[in-house]
Amino acid sequence: MSDTNSIFGRLRSVLQNTYFFQSLKMSELDELIGHLRMIRVQKGYEIIKQGDPGDAFYLIASGKVSVWKKKPLGKTKVADLGEDQFFGEMALMSNEPRNATIVAEEVTELFVLQRYDFEKILLKNPVIALELKKAFLERKK
Repeated sequence: MSDTNSIFGRLRSVLQNTYFFQSLKMSELDELIGHLRMIRVQKGYEIIKQGDPGDAFYLIASGKVSVWKKKPLGKTKVADLGEDQFFGEMALMSNEPRNATIVAEEVTELFVLQRYDFEKILLKNPVIALELKKAFLERKK
């Protein structure tokens, strides 16, 4: 199996098991994967900043990130995320600002899906948009 097929299979498996993309058909999932772009960030890089507009979803290919929230008395670390975990998915469904800051704890490779690519896929199938919206609202509760 080539590296490309291996990466594609891994992405498909990870995305299929996320609440957010479970309702997508295989062809729709494959189309979504085709829009992912890989980036590499250095340790200490702020990938997203709390309060900024949300415009992308991130899937961690390798490395580790920490999740920070501003509190009245400073910043608090609320989570660590690693390989095959994701963040920023709520930005794809809402226009709300980012609710946390994400910082690379080491050199980290990420797959990024921009909102406009995601919306192109949804425009082709409004039923999927409704399913994803339901999943989003459930998670937000």
